[in-house]
Amino acid sequence: MSIATLWTSTRTGGTVAHMVAAASGLDIDVRFISLRAGEHKTPAYLALNPKGEVPALDVGQGFVITETPAVCTWIADMAPERGLLPAEHPRRAKALEWMAWCHFHLARSFTMIFAANRMAGGDAAVAEVIKAQAAIRSQVALDYADAAVQADGSLVGTGVVTVPDIQLFMITNFAAAMGIDVGPMPGLQRLRALVAANPGVQAALAREAAHGG
Repeated sequence: MSIATLWTSTRTGGTVAHMVAAASGLDIDVRFISLRAGEHKTPAYLALNPKGEVPALDVGQGFVITETPAVCTWIADMAPERGLLPAEHPRRAKALEWMAWCHFHLARSFTMIFAANRMAGGDAAVAEVIKAQAAIRSQVALDYADAAVQADGSLVGTGVVTVPDIQLFMITNFAAAMGIDVGPMPGLQRLRALVAANPGVQAALAREAAHGG
């Protein structure tokens, strides 16, 4: 019997939680909803997660966890042997720092590019200014992350894939669409290779590809 149910959607922030769940080896029931079809705004889903967002993790006993860092922390702590979050400080605190940075700083910078037209209220000129500034912000952030990646390919130097590594891997998957080339960034290439080699990550990505949009 599954220990939790993860509600997610393909190619979203929920994908990070999906990859972490798969990498954990835990028996978590993964269920996809379509944001394009508005399934995140149905009464049934809003009863589960009133925010109308993904991911949402139903762990039973009336507890539903939302927000990617919180969802991933719960999953990682339920499978400590996988090392998805270091058990001891200061590495654990450093991993949490990177999780917060990826979620609130880097991902938000990328989102500003995707959402520029909506943020500009339909004003094309303003949208272009937003996109340009967000692209600069994203490039600076990726340069910072690239320099921080350890020799082993991880952000915190544990030699195994951690939650923030998966977050950064997912975000950099969108870099090309943002007009940003991560190819010349050796640190990010090491991290991407480390995460891409994880069997759980591979399984999650294959499942999403098979599911489609």
